[in-house]
Amino acid sequence: MGQHMKLYFYKTTMAFIALCLTAMVSHATSATLDTDVDLSIPKALAMGIKHQSYDYASIEDGVEKMAMDYTQVKVPLGKFDVMDQILVPSISLERTAFRFQNTAASDQTLYTLKSKFMFIEKQDEKWTRILQVTPSFHSDTDAMDEEAFSLMGLAIWRFQSTDNSAWTMGFGANHLFGEYKPIPLLSYQYQVTDGLQLDVGFPVTKAEYRWQSNWTGFASFAPAGGNWRVDTQNNDEINVAYSSWLASTGVRYQFKPKMWATLALTQSVGRKFNLDDSDSSQEVDVDNSGAIMFSIGFHP
Repeated sequence: MGQHMKLYFYKTTMAFIALCLTAMVSHATSATLDTDVDLSIPKALAMGIKHQSYDYASIEDGVEKMAMDYTQVKVPLGKFDVMDQILVPSISLERTAFRFQNTAASDQTLYTLKSKFMFIEKQDEKWTRILQVTPSFHSDTDAMDEEAFSLMGLAIWRFQSTDNSAWTMGFGANHLFGEYKPIPLLSYQYQVTDGLQLDVGFPVTKAEYRWQSNWTGFASFAPAGGNWRVDTQNNDEINVAYSSWLASTGVRYQFKPKMWATLALTQSVGRKFNLDDSDSSQEVDVDNSGAIMFSIGFHP
């Protein structure tokens, strides 16, 4: 895809997301909704499968190109009362495949296995604390040294400021931006109407509108990245990091209670690919790329 076409696709995608946001707010604030219908916004995917496929994009504006596919399977392990807190454990397996063209680099298939332990404590009528600890294995399965394992986590506090608004603040440490690093977390959630919810903050901003009991539309802007330990052809072990931002818009359909199928179009921007060994580090920019995402599963 030529540079002018990429720029056109990027501008068109961002304009479409802005249009979706405007349309959702306008429709939600003017429509008369049936109060007998459940219009609550579904939460994030808790159990199911998600797949995202990215088109080829140039590396450093050259002839070398990279494409990628991402697949995630999530399985919850129940809910338990532990010392006045609710423990929600889960596991997930992620597969990320990088494919290259016009370069000597070989294709890579990388895996991430996470065991998440989330502790939720309602401290009073307005404050809720969430602590999350996530041991993680991230590798091509050949590299098995200590750098293939990491301990991620987050600590956040949610303050219910009014009946229809809340603040969430805290911090975490993960591979969301490629390299393992601490990140701040801040968001303001506002329930505009029964069917429209806005979340504005860092690192995730999104809007979702449920105009019928079985249909929602959404738009979001969020980071996506990862870090893996890889065994090279020379039997050297290196760290591979990838980071990007995703501008997405899509729809969900509820085919059974709390079971949703999701389809979204995504524009990936600000993409970076990093190779790091004990002696040197090399970072390259990857052009923007369009992607399509599909998921199916349980949203509580």
